[in-house]
Formats: sequence, C-alpha cells, structure tokens
Amino acid sequence: MSNSDALHDELRRIVGESGMLPDAQIADYTIDGLTPKSVVLPASVGEIQDILRLAAAQHLSVIPAGSGSKLRSGNPPEKVDIVLAMTRINEVVEYEPADLTVTVEAGIRLAALQERLAENGQFLPLNPPYASRCTLGGIVATNTSGALRLHYGTARNLVLGLRVVHASGTVVKSGGKVVKNVAGYDLNKLYIGSLGTLGILTEVTLKLSPIPPRQAILTAQFQDMQAAAKAGFSVVGSQTLPDFVNLVVHSRLACVEARCPTLVVGFGGEAETVTWQLAQTRRIMEQNGGIGVKEIEGESRQQLNDAIQAFPEAEGDSSIIVKMNLKRTDIAEFAEGALAETREMMALLGSGVFYLKMEEVKGILDTLANLRERAVKSHGSLIIESASPELKQQIDVWGPVEGRTLGLMKQVKARFDAGSLFNPGRFVSGI
Repeated sequence: MSNSDALHDELRRIVGESGMLPDAQIADYTIDGLTPKSVVLPASVGEIQDILRLAAAQHLSVIPAGSGSKLRSGNPPEKVDIVLAMTRINEVVEYEPADLTVTVEAGIRLAALQERLAENGQFLPLNPPYASRCTLGGIVATNTSGALRLHYGTARNLVLGLRVVHASGTVVKSGGKVVKNVAGYDLNKLYIGSLGTLGILTEVTLKLSPIPPRQAILTAQFQDMQAAAKAGFSVVGSQTLPDFVNLVVHSRLACVEARCPTLVVGFGGEAETVTWQLAQTRRIMEQNGGIGVKEIEGESRQQLNDAIQAFPEAEGDSSIIVKMNLKRTDIAEFAEGALAETREMMALLGSGVFYLKMEEVKGILDTLANLRERAVKSHGSLIIESASPELKQQIDVWGPVEGRTLGLMKQVKARFDAGSLFNPGRFVSGI
C-alpha cells in the first residue's frame, strides 16, 4: 500500500466515504500547480480536530478552503498535502432578526445566506467577488468586502464573533453575539485577513442591515481622470452618504465608454431620501464636468451592480488581478499611468483601494515592479491577488513588510501554529 493510499484510508476512517472528495475531482483544488494528496470535507468540529491531529503526527500541511474561490490568493505554498474543505459545515446556527445578528457555520455560501436573510428584509452588507459561490469562512479569512465598505464597513467591522480550531485541536472563541460586546481583547481582527494561517474558522457571528426600500445607481463620464476623481471625492465628502463611489475604466461595461473615466455611485434608503441623494449627486457631477449623467434602477441596476462586484474576479490562467492601497489623492495619477498597461481598472474612491486587471504579456514583471515601487514610495502597497504559478515564482505577491511588523507576525504564527501546519508559505513573507 502506498503512503497516499494509507493517508486516504486514515482520513476515510475520520470523515467517512461521503467526506472524501473523489479522486477525479481533487484536481479542482490544485493550488499554484500543486495537487493535494487528499481533499476532505468534514461534517463537524470533532472531525476537524481529528484531521489536524493526524496531519500534525505525520507532518502534513493543511490548506483550509471553502468553495475554492480564493485558492489563487497568496504565494505558492511550500507543500499541499490535505485540503480541508468546509462546504459541509454550512448551517445557520442562530438568527435573531430583531437583533440584526446571525451566527453561521463557515462553509455557508454568501448567496445562500443572503436568500435566508431576505425573507426578513435583511442582508449582510458585503459584496465581494465570486458572489454566487464564495463562503463566509473564505470572506473572513481574506477580509474581502467589496465596494459597500464605504457605507457599511469591511468584514472587520461586521464580524462580531468567531469560533476557531487551532493546530493543536483546541477550539477557541473570540468576540460574542451582540453588537455592544466590548470586553477584553479584540481577537477577531487577528483571524480576519490571516488567510487561514492561524486556525480553521468554523463559525462566524455577523452584524446585519435592513434591505433598503429603494436602490439606485448614478453614472457619469468625464474627459480625464483628474476631473472624475475630483467629482468622486466631492460626492464622498458630501452629505449624500453614498453606498459606494467607484471610478471605473472598463471596456466591457455597458455604461462605460472604452478608456473613458466613469463614476459609478450607488445609493440605498427610503425612496424620498434616494431621490434627494440622486439630485445632489447629479449636481456635483455636472459641476465637475460630468456628461451623460444617467440614473439606473431595477434590473439594469442589478446587472451593473453585479458587474462592479465581479470586477476583481480572475478570468483565465493568464489573468492578473492587482490590488493597490493608495492615498486617495494619488489615485488619479496612478490611474492615468496605468492606462498604458490596461483598459480595465476600478478605484474605490472612498477607501483608496485601486484594482487593475492585466494580462501576462512580455515585460509584465517590470510593470508590476515599477507599480509597486511607486506605490511604496507613496506610502501605499501593491498586492497581486491572482496570477499564474509561473509568475508567482518570480515575484512576491504581497510585497515588502516594513519595520517590526514581520517579526511580530512571525511570533503570532509561531504561537498559534508552531509546526506551520496551516497554509505554509502562502502568507506574507512566506509565513
């Protein structure tokens, strides 16, 4: 019997036949060219604990996963032994509509949760990419939020509590199930965005919002980036309180002329309030040179909203998704420079997040290095969210970490996962 067969047998004893992904589907969880030895789908926290004990005893790596939408994130792993997919741990644990809170298992898909919440006129105000298949565990592990972060905040702001299984098998809780839970250290933020390197998220408690009675989008085109950015910042700083303000250059959006800077501004609220917001924003856009100002509602609004949400999704093996965090005042200049490299970009003007969609062409390494150098000099950062394994071998997707930060991160990792069981090599500086 081979080592691989022996591992399969031991894992099968833990999770049963239904908890083993068939061999023919294992390749779906390939990470940067590395195919896992096994993909297991535990159905309980107890099974997760047994898997981790087995992996620790045999010095095997464990890659936490949900639906697989984030497997292209991070640096190439040192090794891929066991992928632990949470898709069977996907129930709503506790839902209190009156309290605007919900506790769910980490493997539940965002789309399924939104359907359940909509029955009570509520929703989770996160709109990350891969909306139809991403899981709450994946969203939290990567701190992926979407454009609604301007109005509602990021995953860090909406997560009230977590349940996590450490590499030792110990189950820990952080936070709580109420909004005003302020006692003790805020350990939630330690796990959120850690890319599954500190533990397996099994349960998440979240803060909800009512679904707005009316939703609308206002778009306008501008002659240049500076004018579009100026108008957008004026909207962000106004009393209209938009849900999102995005500057978009996109060759395939119906409302966007190719290479033409376009502002896409979203609103949600009571009907009379949205009417006032639209009127005020139209005035700001036109005063700043906006043309073709258009109100979009109904099905067309939903289609545009979906396209905006899906912008950071990778399309094909040669697709590169770059995320830059910049000072807001630098966005227009960076956008103008990026026009020479790509026709598809989107800036979240309220938060300084700037996405570029690029293709793997000759000279791309130099382009990325130059963009990163400029971003760092401007006290920003550049992260490659998605790229081919070959490109990742030639560039650190995370970029440099300054000062004492890296040492502190390594200490935290050593404390929570001394044997580097989880996602070895994928996080910042190869943690």
